[in-house]
Amino acid sequence: MRRWEYADDPLLVAISILSAKWTLRIMLVLSDGPARFSGIRAAIPSVSANILAARLRDLEAAGIIRKNMLPPPADCQVYALTNLGEAGRPMLLAIAQWASYIADNDPKADRPRRTARKAAQKSQASS
Repeated sequence: MRRWEYADDPLLVAISILSAKWTLRIMLVLSDGPARFSGIRAAIPSVSANILAARLRDLEAAGIIRKNMLPPPADCQVYALTNLGEAGRPMLLAIAQWASYIADNDPKADRPRRTARKAAQKSQASS
C-alpha cells in the first residue's frame, strides 16, 4: 500500500487501503479484539499464510493495525486495531451487514444456473 500516491485525496487513500483482497475480513476479525496470526488464519481459512502476512504488514504500515509482543509466559505476537483502525469499525460492521443483506436478497439465487437449465432442457428433449 502506498499512501503517498493519493495523499491529496483522502477517499482514494481509504480505497487503496481497503481494496486489497482480505483486508476487510482481517479488519473485521480484529474488530472483535486482538488476535494471534494463527487465530486470524483460523477465522479466514481460505487465505494463504503468505498473503495474510503481507496484508498484515500493509495494514501495519498504513497505521490501521499494530503488532504487540505479549510478555512471558505467553511470549507471542498479537495483532490489534489501532485508534485509526477502530475508527473504521462502524464502517466494517455496516459493510458486513450490507453483505448479509445482499446474500439474503440475491435475485439470481432463486434461478437455476444457465448451465443447469441447459442440461435440464437437453435431458427433457432426449426423453
